[in-house]
Amino acid sequence: MNILKSKRKVSLVLGSGGARGLVQIGVIRSLEEKGYEIDEVVGCSIGALIGAAYVEGRLQQLEDWMLSINRSMIFKLLDFTNPKFGLLKGERVFESLKDIFPDKNIEDMDIPFRAIATDIKNEREVVFERGSVYKAIRASIAIPAVFTSVLSDDISLVDGGVVNPLPINFVKRKRRNIVVAVNLDGKPNPRYGPVAFDKPVNSIGMLQEAYFVMRRKLAALSVELYKPDYVINIPHNIAGLWDYDKATQLIEHGKMLTNKVVPDAAYRKKVVMEEK
Repeated sequence: MNILKSKRKVSLVLGSGGARGLVQIGVIRSLEEKGYEIDEVVGCSIGALIGAAYVEGRLQQLEDWMLSINRSMIFKLLDFTNPKFGLLKGERVFESLKDIFPDKNIEDMDIPFRAIATDIKNEREVVFERGSVYKAIRASIAIPAVFTSVLSDDISLVDGGVVNPLPINFVKRKRRNIVVAVNLDGKPNPRYGPVAFDKPVNSIGMLQEAYFVMRRKLAALSVELYKPDYVINIPHNIAGLWDYDKATQLIEHGKMLTNKVVPDAAYRKKVVMEEK
């Protein structure tokens, strides 16, 4: 254990994964209750949205909004467009978000924040750490074939999870902070619902499961390479891509899973002192 690290300060990495990402609200709540101070956030896709709300001090407003969502509201937020470029424009969602937290420049935020998107042409990550936080979030959540891509400097940006669903490598305070990563691509658990291949899978299902396997492998490689202090693995089958109406359960599961993995800050301090 690196005794140079702060015993309370956390660099938080929030991964991509659609509605599963609502567990990240519960993770943040749990970390705060345990006595930790989050002073750096790196977010990808849904993690970029929740991370941005947190650093702007509007997580409670976002949580309240998510808790109010039902299936009919989700459908009303889906602004369909030309399927040649993507099913959804995403403009209705961002209009709603303006009532929750305003757009501002990332460099003006009180807590360092980075959002990760993918430059699909050049097959590389793009890191937003300056400029409009709304542009950063919109690019980071642009799921290919679902949301239209974002054009920036003549390149097309899509969901950061395409190449890096758990961007631990963009943490800058690793030497002195505890690094906590929320992996939304954990192994499916029968406790939360059906597990693939428990019954016959058709060709579309096989293609989908192959994609999920690739994501899980990318996330696992990121953990293996960059070695965060704590990894909170969220079972992949805890929710579907659009299950935002399950916010209450997902937030509670985020708290529960964090409590299982991360000790209280006071206990961690005691352990570090004993190791000295």
